[in-house]
Amino acid sequence: MPPCAVFRRIIVTWLLPLLVALASAGCNLNSAGAGAPARFEGPPVIHIAAPLPNQTYLVGTTVIVQARVENAGPDLARIAVLLDDQLLGEKLDPNESMAAVLPLTIDWPTSNIGQHKISVLAERGDGASAREDVHILVIADETGEAAGEPAETGPTNMGETAADEPRDDDAQPTAPEPAAVKGESQVPGTVIQPSNLRLGPSTAHELLGSLPKDEQVLIVAVNPARDWYRISYADLDNAWIYSDLVSPSGDISGVPVETGPNTAPENGVNLVLEELLIADAITCNQPFDALARISNRGNASPLTGAWVNAEAILNSSGEALTGQEQLHNLRILQPGEEEVLTLNLTLSLHVGEEQTLRVTVDSGNHVAETDEQDNIDSIPFTLARGNCN
Repeated sequence: MPPCAVFRRIIVTWLLPLLVALASAGCNLNSAGAGAPARFEGPPVIHIAAPLPNQTYLVGTTVIVQARVENAGPDLARIAVLLDDQLLGEKLDPNESMAAVLPLTIDWPTSNIGQHKISVLAERGDGASAREDVHILVIADETGEAAGEPAETGPTNMGETAADEPRDDDAQPTAPEPAAVKGESQVPGTVIQPSNLRLGPSTAHELLGSLPKDEQVLIVAVNPARDWYRISYADLDNAWIYSDLVSPSGDISGVPVETGPNTAPENGVNLVLEELLIADAITCNQPFDALARISNRGNASPLTGAWVNAEAILNSSGEALTGQEQLHNLRILQPGEEEVLTLNLTLSLHVGEEQTLRVTVDSGNHVAETDEQDNIDSIPFTLARGNCN
């Protein structure tokens, strides 16, 4: 059966031919001298940032593919993303602005168990091309572990150390006989080793206590990634336990899906757009710089870099103007760190009309944050005519 891939979106963003060094991303790009056209020689260069090679996912979760095409050039004829050599999405003639770098993002909700190959392909008009592949593994939640599983352990009052994940030296007992009714909304389970209980589905949530091995619980909910269970035990109804630490006695497909409570701000990632400034007047077809100061106010580090999107919004309709945006990959900020990004844009649509420059940190919500309400800032402007007709 061929993979059933659902292509949700592909974001291809055009930068400027005279792109300045992206110091915040830790990556330097050569730019042409003033008045000289950018030179793009040889094939394009592809870098896949995510997923990582041989990363493991539970079936039903979403794989976020992040990549960039460097040495792009105006003669770039096609960019395509493939799953097992089958087309997920493509963009023809994607580089009208002669950009040096084209970032892209695709979300693929996994649907088939097994090994899969994700490929990004870029082709020039003269036939020069580049391709990069990354292999991942999709597993069933009954038999494998989710990628990025929790690794921290919390305190316990038990004689044996409790954990948020199974230990290799603990043999897992044979599961009890399955429940008579398949797909029950509540399923009994057995704790297979001393295990922490938390207020929500992550190790960033408050530790409530722990349970000993062989304790009987009732599974009443599962998180969207299906790697944490909410259980009922004694007088606790809102305790969460890592799924690999519990052996269900039946089919959990009918158990409700819940996201659980947000983590406390002091226990998670919180990317904040602190300040947005425009360094130059915004004139039609004239480059200008927008400076975005971004910090991580939380006490945890993101697992991946976030995308920062700058786009022009037409005030009269609220429409985001296609081709009038830039996507930038923010490096991983440690707790308390901040970064100032220089977003270099050129706008050319709706001269003389009122618009808004909107900048969004973590565009696409790829980073789980304790507060999602402080990621956006905007500046109103009217696009000056300049030399445009």
